[in-house]
Parts: sequence; C-alpha cells; structure tokens
Amino acid sequence: MVSWSDDSEESGYEYSSGGSPIKIPAIIEDPNYSGVDDEVMVMCEHGQPAKRHVCFEGISTGRRFIACGLDEASSCGVVHWVDEEWPKHLQNALHKLWLLYEDCQRANRMACLEHSSLVHNLTSQKNKLQETYEKLVEDVNNLLDTQDNIPKENEVQQGEHEEITPPLDNNISALKEQLGAMDAENKELKQKVDQLKSIQVAQGNVIRNLKFAHLKEKGKLSTERRNLEFHIADLVKASDKNKRKLKDIKDICDEE
Repeated sequence: MVSWSDDSEESGYEYSSGGSPIKIPAIIEDPNYSGVDDEVMVMCEHGQPAKRHVCFEGISTGRRFIACGLDEASSCGVVHWVDEEWPKHLQNALHKLWLLYEDCQRANRMACLEHSSLVHNLTSQKNKLQETYEKLVEDVNNLLDTQDNIPKENEVQQGEHEEITPPLDNNISALKEQLGAMDAENKELKQKVDQLKSIQVAQGNVIRNLKFAHLKEKGKLSTERRNLEFHIADLVKASDKNKRKLKDIKDICDEE
C-alpha cells in the first residue's frame, strides 16, 4: 500500500511512493491528533510534511491517518493509516449507524420538501383569499357611499329611492355573507398553518433525538474500542511474559 524510500534515514523524513493515491475521507476535528506529525515526520509525494487527521466516514470512522496537506484539487491523498482496520463486529455496527443516519437525512429532506410545498400552496391560497376579501370590502364601501349620496328632494325621488334601496340592501347582505365565508376560510387556513408549525417543531424534536442517539451510540463504540485496546495490551504483556519464561527455561536446559 505505502512504501518508504531508502533516503529517509539520512534526511530524517519518510517519503511515500508507488501506487495510486487513496482519496482522503471525511474527517472530524480532534485537537489531540491534528497538524503535522513531528514524531513520524512523513512526507507526501509533493515533498511536503503530511498532516494528521481522524476519519469520520463509513466503517473507518475513528481511525487515525496521515494525509497530504495540500488542498483537495492538488492533494495526493492518504499517505498512511495509523490505526489498523476495526474488527468486523465494530465495522458492522458503524455501517449500520451510517445507514440509519443517511435514512434519517433522506427522510428529513423529503419532509422538508413536502412541508415547503404545502406552505407554498397554503400561502398562495391565503394571498388569493386576501385579495378577494379586500375586493369585497371595497365593493361594500362603494355601495354604502352610493347609498348615502342618493338625493331625497321630493316624494318622487323618495319613491325612487325606496325602489333602489331594497336591491342595494340585498347586495349588501350578500356581500356580508361572502365576507363571513371569507373570514371562516381565513380561520381554517390559520389553523392549518398552526398545524404545520406544530409538525415542524415535532420534526425538529425527532431529529434532535436521533442525533442524541447517534452520539450516545458513538460514545458506546468509543468505550468498546478502549476496552479492546486494553485487552490487546494485556495480551501483548502476557505474550511477552510467556516468551521470557520460555527463554529462561531454555537457558536452564542449555546449562544442564
């Protein structure tokens, strides 16, 4: 995967060579493992000191690696993985977590699209109802002004006025009924908007709960990883101890 040139001992740096570059995965900020690796002093194919990162993508989430420090367009990719691949059971758990996360993201995007479309439609309906309502109010005001300006000079005009007034009253009553219907529609539209707001708040709570569950599961995996590292360290110590015992037995046998 990665090999080192023979000139590294003289210069104090190790250079990556050979093979096609590995694309740098998504990373997560870790103040305890970042910047240039001064201990290993690894150089990328550009001759620049490699930088330390922590992977945050797929089954390699949490693995440390050293990569080219240039921007994405010029980067030669991953230079060296510091941590070995995780055990199969841990890889399976990480894979399932990422699938759940992607499903949640996809569902959230679809819900947002549906919500935006519904809000747009309701807003259009509200604007149309508002225009109709304003037009009806204007018509009513015009009719009332017309009714107030009818002259009352004599009995003939009074009779004519009495003949004209009933149609005007009928029109006013019809307009009032239409205004009442418009008010009812506005109230219903407002209730729908309030329901949409409640749905949006509920979606936000669900997303926060999913994020919390993801962080909790991630902490659990970190604990299992630390326990696994402690177990490996104990096994290495036990192995070294057994080797020393075997060496002592061999030395005793050689003396006899």
